[in-house]
Amino acid sequence: MSDFKVSGKQKVMSFYKNFAKEYPYLYASLRYPDDKPVNEDLTIANARVTSMGGVYTPTGASDLSIHGNLKVRSFEKQFQDVFSVRCNIHFRRNGKWVATGPKYDDHTLAGLNAAAKEEGCEPVKF
Repeated sequence: MSDFKVSGKQKVMSFYKNFAKEYPYLYASLRYPDDKPVNEDLTIANARVTSMGGVYTPTGASDLSIHGNLKVRSFEKQFQDVFSVRCNIHFRRNGKWVATGPKYDDHTLAGLNAAAKEEGCEPVKF
């Protein structure tokens, strides 16, 4: 698995597809503060503006590098810090989405992807 970058200019659906390409057994769900899913047709920057209540405030960072040895907890926090949009990792087991939560927070993205595959989880498809 290689490193890849996420930019605010990227469409949400493109991010989902790129993430699934690198980690086929994990789903990175983008959510607004009210827990509604982010519109997949928006750019991540547009989702950020919506998440912030229509007020743009620069964070100093405009993109995020994702690599396999990044822990789930760190990835979710970094995504929130850079884009002000919540990102939660899920996997699909027996037809149901399972949020990672504290049980999986210390797994790396690559490690959790491998474990989900070994446990018979379903690959994410778009």
